[in-house]
Amino acid sequence: MPSAGSLVRQRLAEQREALTVAEEALHAGEPEGLHDLRVAIRRIRSALATFRPVLERTVTDPLRDELRWVSVLLGRARDVEVVIEHTEQLLADAEPVGLDDAVSGLRARLRLDLTAAGDVVDETLASTRYAAVLALLDGVAADPPLTAKAEKSGKKLARKRVEHDLERVVERIRLARATSDPDQQAARLHDVRKAAKRVRYAAEAAAPVAGARIREIEEVAETAQDVIGLHHDATVTRATLRHLALDVDSGEAAAFLLGHLDADEHRVLRDLRSRSLAALTVLEKLANHDS
Repeated sequence: MPSAGSLVRQRLAEQREALTVAEEALHAGEPEGLHDLRVAIRRIRSALATFRPVLERTVTDPLRDELRWVSVLLGRARDVEVVIEHTEQLLADAEPVGLDDAVSGLRARLRLDLTAAGDVVDETLASTRYAAVLALLDGVAADPPLTAKAEKSGKKLARKRVEHDLERVVERIRLARATSDPDQQAARLHDVRKAAKRVRYAAEAAAPVAGARIREIEEVAETAQDVIGLHHDATVTRATLRHLALDVDSGEAAAFLLGHLDADEHRVLRDLRSRSLAALTVLEKLANHDS
């Protein structure tokens, strides 16, 4: 039976390789390169959090902090990509008539935002700080700073940590349900999504020793993460459209177009909110099943 330490080594080695592949894809201009890079970073951060009991945190906590710095900067660029994708879908569905100039202007503005975000990504990945992050990551991945507890059963630790991370999700679900304010609930649903990602990644890391329950937790968490992710993407898109509509230089036609798209996205959000809350119910039932 694999030890806890062997699970850590395997997970970090896998995700360090995934990060390298994603970097290469990003530099090659592949569409999913940025997304894959962010996913690899999140999985590494999740592994360092999930396996905290068997890691020297004086080494791994600073690495998690630096990876978060990278993730936040890359996330802003990914948000722009998502806004463009959603806006194009809204335009296709709306089929605006007589607003060609407004549509062209909106697309041009979003392309400018994408170029600026891309510059931030390039600067981040070319920075000495990012190089230092990779050097620290390479050291941790090659020789994880394990504690004496790392020799214990990997299966026992993995099950305990997955359940711990599942309870974190449930705590955030309670907070999300406790408010009726749309903006506040959207922010809290995003917190639920991040927690669901963490429990999903924890279950992935436990795959070599996973039983049926851990596999079920992974599947349910992934489903919840996906639908809440759509809600978050729609929330970001609507916020961007409303911000652009406030631009006094946008013109009457552009303001009309943006108002129409905002209303359409609001309807999408209502549906996604209902679907998100339904997905949370499944997660809650799964957590309660083991209590």
